[in-house]
Amino acid sequence: MTASRHELDALMARLAAGDRSVFGRVFDLLFPSVQRLCTGLLKNEADAADALQDAMQKILERASQYDPKRPAMPWALAIAAWECRTHLRRRMRRREVPEEAARELHTADPEERYVQHDLTEAALVALGELSESDREALVATYWDEAASVSGATLRKRRERALARLRATWRRLYGLD
Repeated sequence: MTASRHELDALMARLAAGDRSVFGRVFDLLFPSVQRLCTGLLKNEADAADALQDAMQKILERASQYDPKRPAMPWALAIAAWECRTHLRRRMRRREVPEEAARELHTADPEERYVQHDLTEAALVALGELSESDREALVATYWDEAASVSGATLRKRRERALARLRATWRRLYGLD
């Protein structure tokens, strides 16, 4: 675990205990990772910015719910992923289409876009059902975040997390 990871965990524990003086530093440590996640999941700069703002607000509002025995980054990224999913659902209900997507509308296959959106939403649901340690292993693997473990231990945790993700996917959707 890197020094910033230790620092984030310690600062989140202090924030959870009510020490508001660490608020700015926690924000600074979380912002880049949450921003990468939102941008990666939503693929649209404006949507990602909206989801990022909502996610950071929820993370900091819910700091008192943070369990100091667990790593802070996976906890925060799970909240951010949920906010991205919520943002996508809201857009789908309103049938909003961003300007960039509207330009692509004539070139991209509508069925492919629909399938891609459904797969993203389904993946977020499946990830949401995993344990925090499983999400941490997957986040460390796919978003280049430091995990609380490394080497063979991380590889084994990732292997087990992926197996549980596959099992959850099968249970939820009956597909591989």
